[in-house]
Amino acid sequence: MNQFESLIADFAKMTGLPLSPDERGGCALETDGLVITIQYRAEADDIVIFAPVTDPEAPERPTKAMLEKALALAHDGTYTAGATLGLFDGELILSVRLPMQGLDAETLGVKLSAFADAAISVRAEIAAAAVSADAGGGEVGGEGGRSDGGAADGVSNGDVSGFMRV
Repeated sequence: MNQFESLIADFAKMTGLPLSPDERGGCALETDGLVITIQYRAEADDIVIFAPVTDPEAPERPTKAMLEKALALAHDGTYTAGATLGLFDGELILSVRLPMQGLDAETLGVKLSAFADAAISVRAEIAAAAVSADAGGGEVGGEGGRSDGGAADGVSNGDVSGFMRV
């Protein structure tokens, strides 16, 4: 068992979730309709936690308003809790990289919980931008940041009780 497999086994034991890495070194969780993937990258000895923050069922790719909102949210990492927003296969994806060195199950739980909070917030902001643009409201390209004036600060109590295996 490698270090990543051991980490996931410890996390599964800690949370009671039936998790184990697949043949590609990844596993997925779901919380609040958000699918979060944990992917091990052996060459970098790190993991990448990522989740789509646009609706995969939407008939169209992200709109200009959605992309501009994503850029505004991601400009300095404040509103994404330090995570990165990118475009992959027509979806906006929030991701964060964590080095394996020193990473334990408890720390992974805290990082996952903070990531989920940020992803849920970013997803809501991007959805609101899409709705606003569809309704003809809101100015595209205006002031950045979250519409609620808050920031996803990355602080979390590590509560992963809302997660389930995908």
